[in-house]
Amino acid sequence: MAAHTKQTGDGERSIERRTLLQALSGAAAVGLAGCSGGDGGDGGSSSGSDGELGERVSTLQMEYWSDYGGFTTTQEQMAPIISQGIESLGTGVDIVPKDLGTNTGQQANDSNRANNISFTWWVPAADRLDPQELLNNMRLDWAGANGKSNTSNYADCEYTRRLIEQTNAETPEEREEGLNETIAYMSQDCAIDNLCPVANIGAWRTDMVEINGIGTGGLARSNAEWLFKSELTDGEELIVGIDPIATETTNWMTHTASMPEAMWQHMIHSPVHKYNEDFEVVELLGSVDVVGSQEVVVELFDDATFTNGDPVTAQDVKFTFEQILRGGDAGAYPGAAPVPYDAIEAVDEQTVRFTFTEPYIPFAETTLMRWGILHQESFEEAGAVENPGDATFETPIVSSGPLEVTSIQQGQRVVTEPHDGHPEYQVAQPVIFEAYRNEESMINALGAGEAHVGVEISPPNATRVNEEIDNANAEFTGTHTSYNLQYICHTAPCKFTEFRKAVGASVNRDLLVNTAFDNRVEPDMFPTYISENHPRFPPEDMLYEHPDSGGDVEAARAMLEEEGWGWDGDGNLHYPPDADLDPLWPQGEVPSAEQFPCIDELGLDP
Repeated sequence: MAAHTKQTGDGERSIERRTLLQALSGAAAVGLAGCSGGDGGDGGSSSGSDGELGERVSTLQMEYWSDYGGFTTTQEQMAPIISQGIESLGTGVDIVPKDLGTNTGQQANDSNRANNISFTWWVPAADRLDPQELLNNMRLDWAGANGKSNTSNYADCEYTRRLIEQTNAETPEEREEGLNETIAYMSQDCAIDNLCPVANIGAWRTDMVEINGIGTGGLARSNAEWLFKSELTDGEELIVGIDPIATETTNWMTHTASMPEAMWQHMIHSPVHKYNEDFEVVELLGSVDVVGSQEVVVELFDDATFTNGDPVTAQDVKFTFEQILRGGDAGAYPGAAPVPYDAIEAVDEQTVRFTFTEPYIPFAETTLMRWGILHQESFEEAGAVENPGDATFETPIVSSGPLEVTSIQQGQRVVTEPHDGHPEYQVAQPVIFEAYRNEESMINALGAGEAHVGVEISPPNATRVNEEIDNANAEFTGTHTSYNLQYICHTAPCKFTEFRKAVGASVNRDLLVNTAFDNRVEPDMFPTYISENHPRFPPEDMLYEHPDSGGDVEAARAMLEEEGWGWDGDGNLHYPPDADLDPLWPQGEVPSAEQFPCIDELGLDP
């Protein structure tokens, strides 16, 4: 897709961007086709640090998510720039599109060792303003062939020790210090790399709908507020253009992609409380009292009801979080985080008490905010208790939020009606979530007035909306999560810290944000998993920082040479002669206590 430039008053920048895109076009076509350079013979010998060469580094595979609408478009613009940096180190790169479910499923089960780097990003959901979920994804006991979400297969005792210590901190002050130390350790090890912030970009027809509730959350499904606070000025049903993922199953708890999950958990269902568009806490179904580091009490509102008229009871809340545990243990609910519950008690019809076996401060702002409350009877009837991953729900689907699903055409659309029994929100009109197979189709539908809102679009299409579609507007919001290079850390070459740092140093982030975002975000220079916009971003002096936002190939190659890597006469990169290239554990297995003693010391269960 051609990039559209927007007149910004900076003519030099627009000309420079066009020139850069033209220069990249040939490399992009080759890279995305799966071809790569630097793949000739060993050639003559050129010295590493001691004049000897080890085994040659094979062509790398970098996978990206191919089925995620505007985000995929953005990744396809960025991927060739990343590839160019890596190839400058002396190794080829194959860029491989793969749908999100396949990529994450294979990495979580350690079933695809051909992949070396997953080029990913994280939905800027409000509950990720506490980074606990993201940090959990790097736990040692979640690595290996176990279906858990350490898809980097990063295994490090010291990281996991720090993670658990901050998780169990007694006070917010102790936890903040522990969070900083945990992120700093990850950063110094370059366990996962940042490129730039994720941007929530959405568009709407200004002549057909009055949009409110965008705030700092953006026009995306991770921010439910705009859907509840906007109103049609032309038409009877609000049609929201989305990618197909959210329409493909009625068993929404099994989604691996967070935007589709957010649509079901926060737009169709409601959690007890959540953040609004300006990241202020809003009580939806009840009040939340954090009694201490080991106790949280929920008091449900009298008027909280499900869409079928049943009251939302303490037993439903208790069931919800017990069901999340069942689904997590079965490997069916990817978003289920480990919570050290002591008990979940329905004290009376409206009161639920959560107690923990150890301090767990993150609960109220993460797990409790993430999950919509479930209707127990519906889940039992669907067979979700016995088989969480295989449940099927008939329409209308009973939900706890301000919308009821009245019909679903799988792969095409989800049709909803307003629910007038919600304590906080009254939606002004029915909402249809219409699936478009690609972003181009969504933008065309918006231009034709067949869709009122298009969410999560790419920067070039935002420019296209603003410049080419009458009575339409696109809005761009930088966020607290990042586009990442997710190094596969248990196999060579990404098992080596110096290689990860060299890759990160080689990427021209200035070119990347210019090409993909027209310079409307800043490069992220610290390998921290979270964006520098994140309110819990640690002090910079604790972190590892890449040398240059424009990419520093000379510094990257020096990092490798210092550790014994070298190049042959054709410029091909070779490992140090004494490098151990074996994976950290055999395929199909999990990390062992023999190699990682903290598994026993910390009582972990890989």
